[in-house]
Amino acid sequence: MTGQVPEIWVADLARALDAVGDDPALQRRAARLLGFADEPPPPGPPPDPATGAPAPAPPGPPAEEPPLPPPNRRPGDGGAPPDPPPPDIGPGPSEGRTGPTGVPVLEPVRLDALEPTDWEAVRSLDEVTERHLTARPPLEPLLTRRSSAAILNAALTTLVRDDGEPDIDALVEAFARGIPLTRLPRAARPTLRFGVQVLLDQGDSMEPYRRDQKELARQITGLVGAELTQVRCFADVPARGTGPDSPRTWQPYRAPSPGTRVLVVSDLGVGGPVLHPRRASVAEWYHVLDEIVRAGCTVLALVPYPVNRVPAELAPLLSVLTWDRTTTVSTVSALVGPRR
Repeated sequence: MTGQVPEIWVADLARALDAVGDDPALQRRAARLLGFADEPPPPGPPPDPATGAPAPAPPGPPAEEPPLPPPNRRPGDGGAPPDPPPPDIGPGPSEGRTGPTGVPVLEPVRLDALEPTDWEAVRSLDEVTERHLTARPPLEPLLTRRSSAAILNAALTTLVRDDGEPDIDALVEAFARGIPLTRLPRAARPTLRFGVQVLLDQGDSMEPYRRDQKELARQITGLVGAELTQVRCFADVPARGTGPDSPRTWQPYRAPSPGTRVLVVSDLGVGGPVLHPRRASVAEWYHVLDEIVRAGCTVLALVPYPVNRVPAELAPLLSVLTWDRTTTVSTVSALVGPRR
C-alpha cells in the first residue's frame, strides 16, 4: 500500500472484488487501482537467450541540459519581472500516516427485491366531473344546530314588565305592608310581539359568512314571523344605505319603531384589511347605534370575533355576542337579560 491514507474505503474494495470474481490477477489489479496494493516493479528488458542475463537497456535520447537561470535584472532594465517563488506548503494532515493492513474481504449482502404493488387491488379515485367543480359543500352553521332556535329565542325576546300573570309575591308583600294598590302587579313576560329588525353586513370583510347570514335570516323569520321580521342588508355600516334587495335600491337607514329588537350581524369594523378604503370607522357605528337607542330600541350584535375586539366606545350602546359554536342559551340569557 502507499504511504498515504486512501480516499477510497474498504467497502469500495469489497464491492470491486465481488464484481471482478475469483480471478486473483483481476482482484490484485482492482485492489491496486483502489490504492490497497503496491505498484508492480516496472518491466525490464527481456533476458539474453544465450547467457540468461538481462539484456542491456537500449540507449535513450541524450538528456537535455537544464536551461541557464536568467541573469539578475536591475530596476532600470527592461523586460518582464521574474516570477515569484512558489509558496511553501506544509505537510498535509495525512502525511506520515500509514493505511490499515490486513483488511478482511467483506462478504456481499444479498438484497431481495420488493414485491411489486398490485394496482388492480387498489380502488381508483372518482373521476373529476362538473359536479365536483360546481357543487357547494354542506353548510355547517356557526351556531349549533340543536340549540340555535333556543339561542335565537333568548336573544330576540324582550322581557316586558307588568305584562304577564299576576305577581303573587308582590301582592303578598303589599298586603303585609298595608300599601294600597292602584293597579294589579303582574310578572315580567318575555315576548316577541315588538318584532325584530335584522341588519346583515354584506361588506367585503363579512363575505365568508354570506351563507351563514342567509340561514340565520331564514331561522329568525320562521321563529318571529314574516310580519314582525325586517331583514335589511348593508355594506360596512348601515349609515351608507340599507335595503332588502340589490344595493342599487338601498335607502338611508331609519331606526324601527320603539321596542323593536335590532340584531346586527356584522364585524363592527374590526375585521377585514386594515387599509381597506371602505372600512367602517368607530364614529360611523357610534352614530348609527346612538340613533337606534334614541328611538327606544335595543341592539344586539352577532360578531364572528372575540368580544374583546369590539371597540370600547360602542359598549354602552349594545350587547355583543360572539357568533360561534361556543355560544349557549345561558350565555345569551346572562348577556341580554331584561332590557325593557
